[in-house]
Amino acid sequence: MKLVIREYLSMLKEAGELDSLLFDLLMNMKIIPLNRAESGGRQDGVDIPAIGNDPEDGRRKLFLFTAKCGDITRQEWDAAPNGIRASLNEILEGYLRTRVRPGHAKLPKKIVLVTGGALKQNVAQNWTNYVHEHTQIHSKYGEIEFEFWGGEELAPKIEDYLLDEYLFPESSRKNLRKTIALVDQNEDQPKYFYQLIDETLLSGNLPTDKKPGSVQKRRKALRLLHLSLSIIFHWGEEANNLRPAFLSAEYMVLRAWDWLRRNNLFECKKTMAGFIQLFFTYLTVGDHYAGKLQPYCYVQDGLFGYNMADEVEYPLRTFETIGTLASIGLSYWYIAQILEGETQQRYFDQASAIARMLENLIKSNPSAWTPLYDSHAIDIALGLLALTAANDQETAIEWVHGISSRIFYAYDSLGRHFPIASDSHEELIALEFGKAPPKEALTKLSTLLPLLADWFAILKLDEQYPDFYESVVHIFSHTNLQIWFPDNETENYLYCQNAGYVSGLTVDSIQLPPTLDELKTFIINLREQKQEFRSFSCFSKGYPALGLVASRHFRTPVIPAYWQYDVKE
Repeated sequence: MKLVIREYLSMLKEAGELDSLLFDLLMNMKIIPLNRAESGGRQDGVDIPAIGNDPEDGRRKLFLFTAKCGDITRQEWDAAPNGIRASLNEILEGYLRTRVRPGHAKLPKKIVLVTGGALKQNVAQNWTNYVHEHTQIHSKYGEIEFEFWGGEELAPKIEDYLLDEYLFPESSRKNLRKTIALVDQNEDQPKYFYQLIDETLLSGNLPTDKKPGSVQKRRKALRLLHLSLSIIFHWGEEANNLRPAFLSAEYMVLRAWDWLRRNNLFECKKTMAGFIQLFFTYLTVGDHYAGKLQPYCYVQDGLFGYNMADEVEYPLRTFETIGTLASIGLSYWYIAQILEGETQQRYFDQASAIARMLENLIKSNPSAWTPLYDSHAIDIALGLLALTAANDQETAIEWVHGISSRIFYAYDSLGRHFPIASDSHEELIALEFGKAPPKEALTKLSTLLPLLADWFAILKLDEQYPDFYESVVHIFSHTNLQIWFPDNETENYLYCQNAGYVSGLTVDSIQLPPTLDELKTFIINLREQKQEFRSFSCFSKGYPALGLVASRHFRTPVIPAYWQYDVKE
């Protein structure tokens, strides 16, 4: 495990990543930070000042941590103005002079140079000489000493103080190692990491009361999950494959939210702070994953592969990517609603940037217009919500009209490449080779056609709707049109499985009205009857994006309230 941690530490390149890990480590070492490190917030060379007993000798000290990413080389040592030597000099000449609190003035001062890498041999002597020269008992500042924490020193500390045997047993460590071993593969979901999450949160070992010790155990469990996800994320970046990390991040925020909900922990500020950290890390992973997908969105047929199966695989790959990008963009958009100032604008901008990627993906890949499963209604709903949230009604209109036309043409004229009611890959292949059951049997029900009808109403497509209505009535007269709504039991399943299989109510045998005004009235009447979603914690506690992430991850139909409230008389 030390090797895994040390390798992870060496991957930390971004400012703030090492600082955040160091903060959590110090808390568990009972060396209490006086403030959390912030980007651009360094004070006279110090990233994190902290107070606590030194594990080396048991004495209470003022620790002054200065953190650097990567290996410490001669260039890093002498760089201006932010080199190692300059930072150490700032601490001695600035921080100790003006920033030490009166109550800490008489404590021994320990200056710690922290890096996830190593102290290179060609600079080791510089460090040794500096320490020998400046280790002293100063007449004004008292005792001053130095220590170096590199990857070799940090790894055992992280294992001893963060990877607690009680909260993170050997089975979880094995699951972490197995996930890392498979991080370059895409065939399956990262099931071993899912087991790690479930074991950490749901094994029954975590207390749920308000006692300080219980709160601390919960915070530690969430820190363990955050560290584990960070390790998988950075390992995935090294392997140039972030899909397992993204799936892990989705699963983690969903299961963590479910754990909070089931144990009535929303009012515990420290526990919620741990969840918020997980959620923002999910956004970070999603942002990096979107960055990996971005080049394929701006190239014609960018998601196409090069094998015989791609007549089928191309659309499947495309709609998975649509759902992925849309859920990430919507997560940014919804969280921006509760932020303020520049941070809020930055998150809105990121949501808009992902919507532009989505727009180009749809226009560059013809497969985005030919759903093969009825369940692609989930990805289409997410995509339309993301586009309209970014005020891209033009692309949404073009896409809704285009999908509808191609469905009718594919079914009526081609006899293939239309959305089938099941999620059977075998039936898709059989349909491609003319060996499937009759097409009427493959389209005995549809949730996609009613979804598209709703969007004709949302986007006010008065002129186009009559043709859509006529095509549905004549081409899909045998099809049972259905819309799924959640019920009072749905939230018990929403964050852990496909809730549509075990809860909710399906409104079936829908007969579309012939005019858009009548359709709007039908939608408004229906939505007013189905209000159970309002009690769901993701809505009442300000995280509606979680309902959409749950639909993408577990393939639960998207709750219609997300779009039906945009239908106006």
